Amino acid sequence: MRSVGITLLAGLVLVAAVGCGGTSGGDSSASTADATPFAYDASAPLAYVDRGVVNHNYPIKVHDVTFTSAGGRKVDGLLAVPPGKGPFAAVVYLHGSGGDRTELIVPATWMAARGVVTLTITMPEDAAPTGTATERLVEQRQGFVTSVVAARRAVDVLDSLPQVDPARIGLVGWSSGARMGAVLAGVDRRIEAFDLLSGGSPPISEYAAQAPASLRPAILRELGSVDPLKWVVRARPGAVLLQDGRKDEVVPRAALVALRKAAGSAAEVRWYDQGHAPSPAAYADQLDWMAAKLGITGPRVKGARAGP
Repeated sequence: MRSVGITLLAGLVLVAAVGCGGTSGGDSSASTADATPFAYDASAPLAYVDRGVVNHNYPIKVHDVTFTSAGGRKVDGLLAVPPGKGPFAAVVYLHGSGGDRTELIVPATWMAARGVVTLTITMPEDAAPTGTATERLVEQRQGFVTSVVAARRAVDVLDSLPQVDPARIGLVGWSSGARMGAVLAGVDRRIEAFDLLSGGSPPISEYAAQAPASLRPAILRELGSVDPLKWVVRARPGAVLLQDGRKDEVVPRAALVALRKAAGSAAEVRWYDQGHAPSPAAYADQLDWMAAKLGITGPRVKGARAGP
């Protein structure tokens, strides 16, 4: 697993590519927050394609899949499927900055070995933003929105699969994927449980205070609307597990603590003797916690590895 250095601004937003749809989208039972920056057209075709199994001689089958997100951009994924017809619980995996769908495929197959359909995706990416400082902020904000919407479309994919139980969907995010997960915890009520690994987010006000005075209003306006600290407060009580390293060399401890404080009663927090990359102990806890939250009680898949 890669660990990518993060500047303070990159710690707040993930630069990506696709524009966000303009209509309300997702689950109609979600809060009114759903109609804000992360809305999308849920009626747009997913154009889901399964290119087939990419591994062999292993009981967990990994499929090369694609679907479309907002703006019609293609999102690549890896779908890990246990044997049987289900209905199975399902979990979406969101990689860290600079990663792709392969980054978390190993822990995704561990989860699948417990009788869960899992989907890792490659977040849409864009060229580095250009233009004035304010224009770059707008582009960065839009990129972050695009990535969150891509994750919501991944939930749409799982919801559409006949072997998935739509009432038992979880999400695992690492690093920048954890920041997106913090937003989703407050936006998408279809997701029952959120495991956020090494996710932190410093207050936007602190970043703005270090910027030129002329740029501060734009920072507060553009980045404030997508601030993970703003959205995670809307998460359901007990729906979030925050797993953080005492020796994290990438995300400052203050940013980890800020996300913990914002989550409040929605989150359980566990600290580990690790750096930015999750330790085997963190992954073991994540698997057990998610299994409990999604009601996974069946036998593990014979011949498949179900943990670190």
